[in-house]
Amino acid sequence: MKLRLGPYVLTPKEFSGGLGDLGVLIPLEATLIAVNGLNPTTTLFGVGMVYILSGWYFRIPMPVQPLKALAVIAIAHNSPPSVIAAAALLMAGSLAILSAVGAIRLLDKVVPLAVVRGVQIGLGLLLLKSAYHLVFQRPFLLSGQLSYANLGGLSLPSGILLGIGSAALLLTLVRLPSLPAALVVVAIGIGVGVSTAESTFEWMIGPAPVTFGLPSVGDFWPALVLLVLPQLPLTLTNSVIATADAARTYFGGRAERATTPRIAMSIALGNLWAGLTGGLPNCHGCGGLTAHYRLGARTPLATTFLGLMLIAVALLFGRSAWEVRGLLPSATLGALLFYVGMQHILLGLNIRTLAQLSIAVLVAAVSMAFGGNLAIGALTGLAMYWGSRWLSRRYGWQSLQTAAGRPLPEKLVRSLERMIPSG
Repeated sequence: MKLRLGPYVLTPKEFSGGLGDLGVLIPLEATLIAVNGLNPTTTLFGVGMVYILSGWYFRIPMPVQPLKALAVIAIAHNSPPSVIAAAALLMAGSLAILSAVGAIRLLDKVVPLAVVRGVQIGLGLLLLKSAYHLVFQRPFLLSGQLSYANLGGLSLPSGILLGIGSAALLLTLVRLPSLPAALVVVAIGIGVGVSTAESTFEWMIGPAPVTFGLPSVGDFWPALVLLVLPQLPLTLTNSVIATADAARTYFGGRAERATTPRIAMSIALGNLWAGLTGGLPNCHGCGGLTAHYRLGARTPLATTFLGLMLIAVALLFGRSAWEVRGLLPSATLGALLFYVGMQHILLGLNIRTLAQLSIAVLVAAVSMAFGGNLAIGALTGLAMYWGSRWLSRRYGWQSLQTAAGRPLPEKLVRSLERMIPSG
């Protein structure tokens, strides 16, 4: 079965490629709705619209992902929707200004790949930390209900068993490209929650109530310090610079519109919607573009179909999302975040030299030492990179520079390539 629209044809392979990035979108979006109380209709509706509009503008299957550092920190600190909305508006304004004045092109030249990889590793560690908290420290259901399982006379918290089992199932199912593994794990989790919940549940059809407005003035300072400063370096490096490079690599001349200023402006517009409606702060991402491409997406039809699906879910089942979150086991969300975290760590290890490895590890270590602040880690990595280059030129440390630039052992590189996910 094929569907033609203009010069593009939607084939089963295109459809499968369009679903390629749901493994990142669903865990963070579901957790932000369940834990932080984001509006379930505006989150999916906004992401769906950005998928459609950005795909047709850039003429490629442009991915749409949550702002991951922002999302993880917001989940860890139980940030209210108003603070998250303020952060989305600050991100929109920052990216619009940087794009308008041409600063994005300058950053493209001064930010090395090693710093990008270090930020990705640091983000992965933050995701693993949140996953641990959801599996081992939160109540079994997000509604607060506890649950225990009896195994041979030994009573164990159900969340730990479900979390480990869900993670194992997810790691097995992701090897089947045509199967939306994250959706299967979420469905099983909801089924377990329904069977153990103390109250009954009734589906409600229709969208959740949507209101437009600005956050209060008091929401902007915590949004800036807690959410935006750690997120902005990751967005500039991975969502703007690395995405533009990946688009040129995969699509050649067809990606002529996917320049760093235009990608930054596209992200700014998506976050303007999120800030005004309490939706999901979002971005594009090179990992997501790889996921779509590797699974067969070649045209904007792939992501358009996905966008229409997300909009339909938002309008038909938005009212039920708040009820469903009370039945969703914390451990299910923890398993999903565990998988996403491991993907980011492996993606961050996609490096080739000892110098890159040193800087990436430094960025991640400093970020975690400062409570997961990726901005501090990125600035430290930039200082090390450019400082070492200046010292090398100033004092002629050629032997040290040569040693630092030595490639990693080929056997290690091949092992990492086998482990690094397509997304």
